[in-house]
Amino acid sequence: MENFEVYRNPNYNEKIKLQRFFTQLQIAASFFKKNFVGKIMYYETEIESVELHFSPTNFMHLCGVDYQKGAGSFFDDCLNRHVIIDELKIKKDGTTMQKLQVLGSIEELLGKHVHLTGSGRYLYLEFDYALRTRKQILALTLKETSRKIVPQSLLDLKRKTVFPKGEKVISIYSKHLQTSELFYYLKD
Repeated sequence: MENFEVYRNPNYNEKIKLQRFFTQLQIAASFFKKNFVGKIMYYETEIESVELHFSPTNFMHLCGVDYQKGAGSFFDDCLNRHVIIDELKIKKDGTTMQKLQVLGSIEELLGKHVHLTGSGRYLYLEFDYALRTRKQILALTLKETSRKIVPQSLLDLKRKTVFPKGEKVISIYSKHLQTSELFYYLKD
């Protein structure tokens, strides 16, 4: 029911724009599969640490689309380059293209210029934490559920005039859920 109110079918020109993002969607899905899926990601500052849990079903929402085959199928279809354009709906608020534009910079969330912010509220978005790039490029907002912290939304910071600066992340590492192996992306 909620999806009906939030999403709509793209028009012809929007479908063409969406198709231009298909390669980027495949690259981003591969990035998330390699670095986030099946792992707990740890982001630490001098004073705080968050554990981020990512599942393949989070990916669709971060892209700002609704896929009639479902969130899991969207992730798999992106990986396999089998996204069906007629199964996609875009957000009525116009943010889908903004989200897709910053998707190409998503690997910066594992780099040395990441900051962790506290909670924030913007129009219809309320979050508990955000991982953002030092330069005003993108932010991944996070929501704390009863059991874990999960990705909530992907923001194009070039379009935000004010966004919390946050604390510099000094350590980024993952813990594999099956093997408990640790892998460091950034270590101070």
